[in-house]
Amino acid sequence: MKWKEPTFGATPMLKALTAANAHRKAKAFDLVAEQKKQKLNYPDWAQTWMRKYKEDWYIAKANGDEVGMRKAQKLAEGLRSKLREMATFPKWAQEQMQKETVRWMAAEANGNIREKLAAEKAGRAIREKLGLIDTSTKEPPKKDDSKPAQVPPDKSENDSFEAELSKFPESYRPALLKLHKQHPSWRFIAEETNVDFNSFLKAEMKNGLVCTEVSKYGYSPSWRDPKFKYDRGYNAASPKAVSYFLDPRNFLTESRVFQFLSGKYDKNTQNKEAVNKVLSKSLANKGDVFLKAGGNEASAVFLAAKAMVESGGGTSTLGKGQVPEYIGWYNMYGIGANDGSALKNGAKTAKSENWNSVDSAIIGGGKWINENYIQKGQDTLYSLKWNVNSFRNSGTISKQYATNIMDAYTKADRFSKGLKTVDAPLTFRIPVYKNMPATACPEPTQASSK
Repeated sequence: MKWKEPTFGATPMLKALTAANAHRKAKAFDLVAEQKKQKLNYPDWAQTWMRKYKEDWYIAKANGDEVGMRKAQKLAEGLRSKLREMATFPKWAQEQMQKETVRWMAAEANGNIREKLAAEKAGRAIREKLGLIDTSTKEPPKKDDSKPAQVPPDKSENDSFEAELSKFPESYRPALLKLHKQHPSWRFIAEETNVDFNSFLKAEMKNGLVCTEVSKYGYSPSWRDPKFKYDRGYNAASPKAVSYFLDPRNFLTESRVFQFLSGKYDKNTQNKEAVNKVLSKSLANKGDVFLKAGGNEASAVFLAAKAMVESGGGTSTLGKGQVPEYIGWYNMYGIGANDGSALKNGAKTAKSENWNSVDSAIIGGGKWINENYIQKGQDTLYSLKWNVNSFRNSGTISKQYATNIMDAYTKADRFSKGLKTVDAPLTFRIPVYKNMPATACPEPTQASSK
């Protein structure tokens, strides 16, 4: 019998020693030098919180918790920003803002989201009294010709979490509150579709446009619409299954929410560091190429995540340009890889678009997705699968990226593996329909009868 080295989790004593050591380091931290470096004056109450954040950082570092380290750094920087803002206030406003800032930090430490939102609301009221406008929504200064300054696009995305949350139906809010607690920098945008949920469901069910290989999501016995060409092993999906996957409320979790990640250009994530966190395998050194593919119109992070999923990180047959009869033609996003003969169709598309290298496939395919989908309102995995814009504009379903009912669902999970570590304010566009059921549509537990 071989001896196996025992492993142990952190004991209560070890945790206590780690906390005590972190407390000692935080207490000894030179805040005088810190204030000189930051060119700021920390009042006593701010010094207390700065030392707390330092202590949290030391504990996270001792535990190898990079997320915790980044959170502590972000909270400390947020406090510095608040102090800089308060330095411009009159005394009465400083006192009131100090009270709300401490209230917010205490609520954040305790995980009390509602109290945090109340403190944010009170802070905005103070600014309004002062006649100030928060920098995130400030109108650009007028030019000398006195023409009205243009309002930046997507102004609503600069609203606070509380303001944006109020635009969602009540049935969405508990899950969004939980996500906000997990990732305070993420932004959730309510996309009003102006489409009736049941009408859209009926349109999706016409002619077997949605298929599945999972028996409980289909019919018993399995049914294939003769007018529709399915890949082997796939059958028509049932209305119960389609309603479940169509209902956004079923996917407001830390991984599944990536169905709604926006593919639109976002300056906060359009950088090589963010893109490289998503990439691995054969695409690990292609950050600059994806930035070029996105340009100033599409999210390079979104394109990178999509290529990772569609090409297996560049290791799929299409991604390696190894499809028989089409050797040397690359397709990183699965464009044109339709049901029936997916590999051949995808390679044929690559040849017609002249994607004769990995880089040309990344750039050309990214521009193709941007022009044909993102700029036409299909800028999320969800909207690529369920084209509500087409139905709203014409009453019919067209240009859906895939027929598999689980397409957005499974890709979102794989998106999340790389994207959850991106330390940036990711934007999620979540659709809201008219006449939705009071609660989320349930997942089928067995096949439906036909």
